[in-house]
Amino acid sequence: MLSKKEAYSIIDKTLEHCNYYTMISIDSEEEGLTRFANSEIHQNVFNYNTTVSIKILENKKESKVTTNLLDEKSLEQAVKEAEENLAFLPEGKVKMPHLCEPKEIVSEAYDKEVGIKFDITNRSELLKQGIEQLDDTFIAAGSLSLKKSVLAMGNTKGIRRYARIDSVDFNAVVIHEGGFSGYVEMNTNKADELDVVKEFKVAYDKARLGIDPVSVKPGEYTVILEPLAVGDLLAFMSYIGFAARGVQTGMSFLTGKLGEKVFGENITITDDVSNMNTIPLTFDFEGYEKKKLSIIEKGIAKELAYDVTSAIKDGVETTGHSVGNTSMGGFAFNLVMENGKDNMTDLIKSTKRGLLVTRFHYMNAVDPTKAQLTALTRDGLYLIEDGEIKSGVKNLRFTETMSKAFSNVVGITKERKKVPGFFATNYVPALKIENFHFTGNAE
Repeated sequence: MLSKKEAYSIIDKTLEHCNYYTMISIDSEEEGLTRFANSEIHQNVFNYNTTVSIKILENKKESKVTTNLLDEKSLEQAVKEAEENLAFLPEGKVKMPHLCEPKEIVSEAYDKEVGIKFDITNRSELLKQGIEQLDDTFIAAGSLSLKKSVLAMGNTKGIRRYARIDSVDFNAVVIHEGGFSGYVEMNTNKADELDVVKEFKVAYDKARLGIDPVSVKPGEYTVILEPLAVGDLLAFMSYIGFAARGVQTGMSFLTGKLGEKVFGENITITDDVSNMNTIPLTFDFEGYEKKKLSIIEKGIAKELAYDVTSAIKDGVETTGHSVGNTSMGGFAFNLVMENGKDNMTDLIKSTKRGLLVTRFHYMNAVDPTKAQLTALTRDGLYLIEDGEIKSGVKNLRFTETMSKAFSNVVGITKERKKVPGFFATNYVPALKIENFHFTGNAE
């Protein structure tokens, strides 16, 4: 994997050829991926690629060239192309600032054991052990991947940035011959947090629990959302609502509501890269140090995610939440939701009649200005009656506004789990929500 010394060397030799303010970004990634289907491993692939992006700022113009040729002659040619392109580019609306401080940010807090525990040999053995738990009426499909990523940056003002993140991604769906399925998914940068065989057992048990599912009518239900389902909602809310640009354009459900109560008092959501249960990328894709955001504090909308462009428009400093796409205007992707005092067993026991939801699928915004979302349940929907799980349920579609849903939370678990989000990992509990609206069957 590209070391800090190697990354800085590429940056240094590229900057030697620059005549304008220039930011160099290096994105290096290697991934070993093992896929399985029909309870058999059918694919092992390995991919490695390093790209160098050269971005030049001159007055209100911005020129960018990207290459994966790392020899000095190719890098010099890429710089030349970027500089020559300036003459043909139109001016933008704002003059982008030059990043000058802090001089260096380094994040190398990766777990070396991740690469050992989940190398190609061990991945195959772990999946084999997981699949061997299933009886003949079930099959499994999914993937297990080891990813090592480096993001490095440097500019003509002496700025240097380096981060290395090693992580493992696992997902598995276990399907009964009758069609009901159970699902697990996890992303972590700590080797001891993922027990593949144990997670397989969870998916297997969920599939067995839902054999011969029943149909229920659409309507409002008390729901218990497992962390994967909660993570789906939070990630999509961040996408449509937690960025400053969305407020500036009037498309966010938080437009005009900063300082106002938008959720129940038991809801607090932060974006916190210092929380070690998220992926620790401590600077953004513009090189700025990432700040902790109190997005929702006891139900009150507090702070938004900014990149440089959206920050200039509001006359504030960036919060360090650029993902390299100015159209998004900053993105909060280290979401942490405050936990409660409940446990999953008690949430179920206290439910007279309701639904237990594993996760959602194919989510989309019906009306982003109201945070109205719709999606299907998938891979584990269960009927709760008199405090017990009675049966599996055939899938339903929900359509609900998040301001209503997160104002009707009556239970929050103490335990939280890492769940995949957009770009990174979120850390969330399970929730019990009353009057959650399902609009149709999806059998």
